[in-house]
Amino acid sequence: MMRITIDIDVTNPEEVVKAHKGELVGLLADVMLSKVKKKKKVEQAVCEEVVRILKEEFPKGLQQEMVEANVEFNIVDVQDKV
Repeated sequence: MMRITIDIDVTNPEEVVKAHKGELVGLLADVMLSKVKKKKKVEQAVCEEVVRILKEEFPKGLQQEMVEANVEFNIVDVQDKV
């Protein structure tokens, strides 16, 4: 089995929260969240969107290439693992 890892490090969580008030996750608009928590919430939302798109589009690409495969998508918080 092969594994592909994508690391996402959002560098502008404050701007994202301001631009998407309540759009990504209800708690994102809460100004009482610390910068670290906002960053984590934004990164989580970005990861979820990437996984959603991959789940929709990746199987189509495999099918076009006549590839049969079991593909699993996971979001892992590496900070939780440290």
